[in-house]
Amino acid sequence: MKNASLRKNIYSILIIISLGLIAGRILSVENVSFQELQKWRKQQISKILQEKEKEFRAREIPSGTDLAAREARFAKTQQKRQENLERDATLLFPFFSSNDRSRWCTIRALVEPEMRVPGAPYSIDLVHLEKGYNTIDMVKHNDHLYSSKPPLFPTMIAGIYWLIYHLGFSMAEHPFEVARAILLITNIPMMLIFLLSITALAERLGKSDWDRIFIVAAACFTTYMTTFCITLNNHLPAVMSVSITLYLAIKIIMDRQFKWSSVFLIGLFGTFATVNELPALSFLVAILFAVILYLPWKESFAKSLGLCGTMLAGTAIITSAFFYTNYLAHGTFSPPYAKRHKTDPENSWYFYQYTDHQGKLRDSYWQNPQGMDRGEPSCVTYAFHCLFGHHGIFSLTPIWLLAFPGLYIWSLYGLTAEEDQKLRIQLFSLMIFTLTVIICVFYIFRPLHDRNYGGNTSGLRWCFWLMPLWLCAMLPTLEKMEKYFILRSLALILLFFSAISVAYPSWNPWVHPWIFTILGY
Repeated sequence: MKNASLRKNIYSILIIISLGLIAGRILSVENVSFQELQKWRKQQISKILQEKEKEFRAREIPSGTDLAAREARFAKTQQKRQENLERDATLLFPFFSSNDRSRWCTIRALVEPEMRVPGAPYSIDLVHLEKGYNTIDMVKHNDHLYSSKPPLFPTMIAGIYWLIYHLGFSMAEHPFEVARAILLITNIPMMLIFLLSITALAERLGKSDWDRIFIVAAACFTTYMTTFCITLNNHLPAVMSVSITLYLAIKIIMDRQFKWSSVFLIGLFGTFATVNELPALSFLVAILFAVILYLPWKESFAKSLGLCGTMLAGTAIITSAFFYTNYLAHGTFSPPYAKRHKTDPENSWYFYQYTDHQGKLRDSYWQNPQGMDRGEPSCVTYAFHCLFGHHGIFSLTPIWLLAFPGLYIWSLYGLTAEEDQKLRIQLFSLMIFTLTVIICVFYIFRPLHDRNYGGNTSGLRWCFWLMPLWLCAMLPTLEKMEKYFILRSLALILLFFSAISVAYPSWNPWVHPWIFTILGY
């Protein structure tokens, strides 16, 4: 492609993305500034305290009253009143939902001495009572409350917080500074690895400037990773891990580059994707099988056996860490997700009572879930909204409509390719299609309480980890569309609406999608 044509394509992609981002943010404009509201409420504290003191001074003092004791009682009341007013006036926190607060609770419990529970290092009994740390994503066993999230990732983040804490910055005193520092240290590198991996995949699998630039731009601006980068979540590490695992596997399977470091990282990152998104186990199994199949067994059996062992060693490291941290946290190798039985007392971790920060005894949220968490009764309705409705994969981010024609094109790839490459591309497309079908069917036919669209979230987050696969699958479709102006325009329109969906929740990823909001009107 000539430079002029290439520039035009780049310009059109960037302009469309920019317009989409602007449109999405316009749709989500709020006319209330919580920062100003919090500032105003804090300013009222001294005024309220002065009024209470004025009322106190105006009261008639009965004869024989101990004035010193009276003043001491009033001072104590004022101090308690000030604490309550300051607690109520605080509106802003660097956390967005019960989902990420649950992880932050674990992190604080592991690091801050005053938040630790003796004999239960992962217990969040004390943290969840703090202002801004309330969460519904917790379980209870052995008379202690715990985050319901797998403990491995929060444990890793706790290592970063430990360093920050011992530098003199705690989340109790500096919640915004500490949380933002941790997110910068963790999420930015993970996003960078994801984008670099997609770029490398585009260079390896793409055929033209147009298709390569398009999927890189899509990865940068029209996937929900840009939305979820502002919060602590399991989806970003899973997507990063899938993308780098996929690239390294492609280098081995298609380019026959057998490096010890590559096979080790495939096992390591492929398993890390699984422990962050348990259904990604299907991806891990497929990749491990494919890599083992294409190792040079005939040329060097001993080397192939060593490569296989190295890859499984990477898998073993993450698997061991996952079960070890789970055992440290809960005294069992089974994750909290497996303890949702209502009738079995030993496995009913989600159904309990607890005391909140006001001292009130409450039932767990999961004993009487609200809204979407009640579940969609109809599997047909649920399937429609997961695919094409208010939480639809294809309605919110319609660029994925380009992936499935690409899989079909790849299935016929051998018309111009060498026979060996043909088979590998066909198997690659079959893997993507099969994994997509398996995951969609798995979630659509979940029990009633699990058919909740991922809760209050801006996209069908359970399928985010498939995005690197879908981005690759778009390449052959985009290559065919490049030849026709109308089809290129259609691709840009799909990019535009995908950008809207990603930009709409720019201030908080844990909100309903824009389609859901419009339907609500």
